[in-house]
Amino acid sequence: MTYREIDYLDKIEKLQEVYPMSAAMAEAIGVSRRSLLNWRDRPESIKTEHRFNIDVLFCKHFIIPEWDKKGETFTPTLLQDDLSGNDALLMPFLRRLSYGTIEIETGMSKDDFERAVDAKKLPKNMSIETFHEAVNTYLTHKWLWHKCIDRAERFVITEESVKGLHGDFMRGIREDAGFYSQKIRVMGGLDALHTTLPEDIPEEMNRWAYKCSDAATIEAIAKAHAWFIAIHPFGDGNGRVGRALILAQCLNAGLMPPLFDSENRAIYYAAMEHAMVHGRHAPLIRLFHESAIRAR
Repeated sequence: MTYREIDYLDKIEKLQEVYPMSAAMAEAIGVSRRSLLNWRDRPESIKTEHRFNIDVLFCKHFIIPEWDKKGETFTPTLLQDDLSGNDALLMPFLRRLSYGTIEIETGMSKDDFERAVDAKKLPKNMSIETFHEAVNTYLTHKWLWHKCIDRAERFVITEESVKGLHGDFMRGIREDAGFYSQKIRVMGGLDALHTTLPEDIPEEMNRWAYKCSDAATIEAIAKAHAWFIAIHPFGDGNGRVGRALILAQCLNAGLMPPLFDSENRAIYYAAMEHAMVHGRHAPLIRLFHESAIRAR
């Protein structure tokens, strides 16, 4: 049974073991004590954002400790041979990856994503930002596949190539697309983690690229991802760029890239926090492995 199959009232009851005082639990979820009482009578009134917060807390306190096992090894999930050259399989696969990375970061609806990707021009009742976010993400993922698989060229990871990915994702959305942030960045929900100071980003990214450019196992790729997100070099779009780098590293190594979307969003956030705050990567590595199998 996964955390998504457990009833929310059961999750709240279990979380009372961690937060015996209702005020502490309410603060952790981001609601009032009155809301907790109301939910017991009307669980259907729990809003989507609060369901997500409950899921993250549940994963953090009950799933992550079970997954935090040293020395656990996983059999690599190799890239499917039948994807290459088969548009009937490849295009839906790339759309799943593309929408997943947008969904967990922006909450864009699947309908808006599909309309944008299929449109020849800006669809009615859609903002230009939503249009660019969807199209930029899909085309960037498609380009990475074409380069690494169809043309058999490695995506060489350097500071400039990482900036180039950011430019591809954020062009038409942000004026600083393709440039490191010059401001302090805040990582939502991770008060214990301080991102790299703006003046230190170039040096830290240079170190990251030097250390992680040749990551070729799911373990090394997961650790590189946590480090990149901790640096948080851009003003926005760090998640999209970070997950595109996962895709590039997996394609370089012939590995199936993990699929991240609303189905595993909460455990992804919990595992990332565990890795970045505590420096323990076993849960994140397991998540990468399971998400790669799920992507097949």
